[in-house]
Parts: sequence; structure tokens; C-alpha cells
Amino acid sequence: MICIRQRAARFRHGLLFAILVISSANLTYSATAPDVSFSPATLDFKYLVGNALPAAQTLQIKSTGTALDYTLLVTGTAPNYMGQWLSLSAASGTTPGTVKVYVNPFGLPSGNYSASIVVNAPKANTTSVIYSVTLEVGDPAPLLSVTTPDPGGSILFAFVTDGAVPAHKSMSVMSIGGALSASIALSGGTWLKATPTGNIALVGLPSAVDVSVDPTGLTPGSYSGKIVVSSTTASNKAITVPVTLTVSAGKPVVSSVWPMGALVNTATNVTLTITGSYFYPTSTATLGGKGFAVTYISPTTLMGTITPDLMANSGKQQVVVSTPTAASSSTDPTMFWVYPPGPQILSVANTASYTVNTISPGGIVTIYGINLGPAATPPALVTVFPGTDPIPTTLPAAGGTSVTIDGSPAPILYTSPTQVSCIVPYAVSAKVKTPAITVNLVVNYVSASQPQAVTVVAADPGVFTTDASGAGQGAVLNINSTTGNMTVNSATSPATKGSAVAIYITGFGTTQCVDGTAPNLCNPAATEANLVSGVVTPVLPVSVAIDGITAQLVGAGYQAPVGSVPGVLQINATVPAGVTARNTVPVVVTVGGFTSQGKVTMAVK
Repeated sequence: MICIRQRAARFRHGLLFAILVISSANLTYSATAPDVSFSPATLDFKYLVGNALPAAQTLQIKSTGTALDYTLLVTGTAPNYMGQWLSLSAASGTTPGTVKVYVNPFGLPSGNYSASIVVNAPKANTTSVIYSVTLEVGDPAPLLSVTTPDPGGSILFAFVTDGAVPAHKSMSVMSIGGALSASIALSGGTWLKATPTGNIALVGLPSAVDVSVDPTGLTPGSYSGKIVVSSTTASNKAITVPVTLTVSAGKPVVSSVWPMGALVNTATNVTLTITGSYFYPTSTATLGGKGFAVTYISPTTLMGTITPDLMANSGKQQVVVSTPTAASSSTDPTMFWVYPPGPQILSVANTASYTVNTISPGGIVTIYGINLGPAATPPALVTVFPGTDPIPTTLPAAGGTSVTIDGSPAPILYTSPTQVSCIVPYAVSAKVKTPAITVNLVVNYVSASQPQAVTVVAADPGVFTTDASGAGQGAVLNINSTTGNMTVNSATSPATKGSAVAIYITGFGTTQCVDGTAPNLCNPAATEANLVSGVVTPVLPVSVAIDGITAQLVGAGYQAPVGSVPGVLQINATVPAGVTARNTVPVVVTVGGFTSQGKVTMAVK
């Protein structure tokens, strides 16, 4: 009995142990039931409107224990479009599993969106788990936009050098999609202008940029520049606008040539200066339709070489200048004369002032030309005091040069092949009229020249200058009131205020003897061919201005300088006290309302 009881007790004990073990095993299994996990922990998509769709992302679905079957469902909440923008590559699977997650934000306004992937795993400890997906939709970076006035996003200008500067053009710059800070920069040359340049603010409305060109100094050709509009925050960063300026040559203009001609069969080259406008390094020239070499000096000057073959026949030949790209060649009637044998007059000038083609009775003029006389002769010798020695009207006496003005012979002072100096006959005073009358001047040497038209006026005062240029330091002498001695006025020997000076002129018109003049000092019957010295009184009133202040004349005021010829007058005047001391004090002589040339000066201390 005891053994049976003991065995029974042992059986019950073992059964209890087994029950405890089984119960313990059941408790352990319940605590480690599988569950769903995810990698990565979250999914976030970013999208800029207008760009490509975001790439798909991979979601890994795992379990913490045994494999689990699962299903997937996409849900969303308003206003997030119920997750319609979210899609999956699979709707179910078994852990561990993967699924591709796609988003299609096309058409969504900018903003933040969220949707849920619901994972249902019936055998999981948590049978339904929600996995969140976020989407950020943003507007793109603002876009630079430029509108140009010409096709192809460019700006085109055309300029002809004898025309008007091209009109300004306008291009517009704006931002699309937001505000921008942009800059405008130019390159290609200083001829390109734009306003504004530098930094500008763009807030969506078009901003006008004024574009212009300054073609000053540009030679014909094509010029390229750029306008660069840039912004570091714009999606397209920069826009380059090409600007082209096409410069075409204007029609050349020939206004004059020098010399105006040469003798037929001239054996040496003649250098020709062509003056005009719209000349370029590519310009060429013809004489009578035949080309000759030219060198570009400036837009207004060409230097050419006339070869002997172009001077084989006498006559007038037109000078024509042409330039590539110009609409046409010059059409100005500017001629180079191939003179026949005999004297040819180019111009007649006041010997002191060099005013051209105006003469007055008794004035000294210089005739410039070609073949005017024999080799240079000494100036005519003239008696110091009145007498009967005439100034020759032909120089030299045998086979020399003679000049007639309005038919009257002119006393000749000097002759050479290119210059003749003479005195205008007093006889032309009969032609002094208002308005002025034109008469003819003719040079005779071997044969008669062509007539040269000159205008007769009552007076044509010209002040002599020390360098015979017609300008600068005048031929003025300082007079010592005590000794009567004279010194040449200059920067090193200036006149003092209040002192007397002698000023020398020509072109003062007819003269007269004043009552009471000593007979040996004035010859009422004198002509321009005889010396008149001593007291010489012009018929017309004479005045002197020094530094713009009227100067008082000294004594009689006038006299023919000793050793001079008719036509030269010495005027003695007092330097006004109000003159500003300097080396370039202006001196102007007025005779009967006619004034001397400008830019004649004297020195005053």
C-alpha cells in the first residue's frame, strides 16, 4: 500500500511538473508574438513645380519574429487629395518584403501633403499599422525673361557715317515666378550704351532697358557687343543678348584740292591735298577717271600723288573719292586743272593779312599762282622821298611780269614763278560801291592768264606781322618819346603803358594832302607809281584799339615809313593805361568801318 501510494504521489508530482512546464511554455510564446516594422522609418518626397517627378523610393516591411502576411492600402485625408498622388508597386506580401513607393504631384499646388500606407497583418501582434508618407511641393526658382526688339533675341543697329545716329531701342527684362535681384552688364566696346546698368530689382513686372549706340570715331565695319542679364537666384542664372552695330561709309565729299592745278607736261609728281569729309583708310581716288595713289590722313584729309602721265593734257579733271560700303562715290564738281602754258592765278591776298580776293585802292597784294614770271627778282628800288622815279609796271623791264586790275596797270614790287607783289591802282577807287563790285585781275607773262575775279572795297586794312604769317606778334615798334629811337616790340622788349608805338598796315584806301602840309612832304599829284612819304592822310577815318581799348593817335597820326613804298602806312598810337599787361595784347586797326584781321598781338608791360 505504501509503495502504491508513493508511486501515485510521484505520478501526480510529475504530471503537475509537466503541466507547469507546458503552462510556462505557453506563457513564453504569448510574450514574443511577431509584429511589423519598417525601414526607413519615414518617407519624404520633394518636388518643384515644372521639374521631373521625384524618383520612387523603396519601403522595406519586416517582422520582429516569424514571417507575416500583410496587405497594403493607401489612404489620405482632406485637403490632401485623399492620397491620390501616392501609389505602390504591390498591394500585399510576406515579411520581409519590399515595395516601391511612387508619387505623382503633377497639378498639385505648392504646399505640404501627407498620406498613409495602412499595413494589415492579421497574425501580427498589432494587426494594423499606419506608415506615413510626406510630400513637399514647391514653386521653382524664379525665371529670368528678356524680350528684345529684334528677331532671335538680339538687338541690331545700322549706321551710315553721313547719317543720323541710330534711334534708341528698348528691351524688357522681367522675372517669372517670383521676385529677383538681377544685374545688367555690357561688353564689346564703349560704343554700346544701356540704361540702367548694374543691379536692378525684378518683381514680376517688365523693366525697360534703354539700349543705344555711339558710333563716333568708328570706321566702317561690323561691331559686336553683349548685354548680360544675370541673377544667382534665378533658375536660368543668366541671359546674353547679342548687340550688333553695322557701320557703313557715308558718301565721300570733296570740298577742295591743293594745289588747284599744275602746268601741262609737268615732269615731276605733284602732291595733292584733298580736303572734304567721310574719308577712310580704305578710300581711293581718281583724276579724270584714272586712279592715283592716296594716303589716309584723317576723316577730312587725303594726300595723293599726281604722276606726270596724268598731266599730259591740259584741261580740268574731276577729283572723285570712293569708299567701299558707301552708297556712292563723291559727286562734287571739284577739279584739278592741268594748265596750258602761260601764267595761272590761284589766289590774290592782302600782303599783310592774307585775306583772299578782296582789294582796296593803293593796297599791296600778293598774287599766288603758276608760271607767273621769270626767276625771282629783287624788290623794286624806290626813292625814299617824293620824286619822279616811278615804280615799274613791268618787272623785269624786258620780258617780265605785268599785272592789270580792271584794265589799269599795277606797279610791280616783286615777281617770281609762283608769287607777284603789286600795288592796287588808285583808279579802282571808281569801282568802290555798295554793294561791292567785282573786277578782273590779269597777269601777263609770255601770255595772259585767265581773269581772276577780285572784289573792290574802300579799305581792306591788314596789320603786318613780324613773321609775315598774318597772325601773332605784329610789326610794331616801341617809340622812345625822349630820343625818338625805335625798338622792335616783342616779349623781351614790351611797350609800357602810356608810351607811343608805331603800327604798320596796308589796305587803307585813298589818301589826301591836308591844308598846310609842307610841299616837300605831300604831293597832291602823286600816284601809286611814285613814292609818297612824310605826312600821308587816308581819306577814311582811322582808329586803333589795343586790348579792346581805343588808343589815342600821336601827332598827325600817320606817315609813310621812310624807305617804304606806297601802300604802307605807319600809325603812331599811345598804349592805353587800361591795357592788361601781357605778351599777347590784341591790336586791331579800323579804317572807315573796315577792320584788320584778328589774332594780331603786341607785348605790353
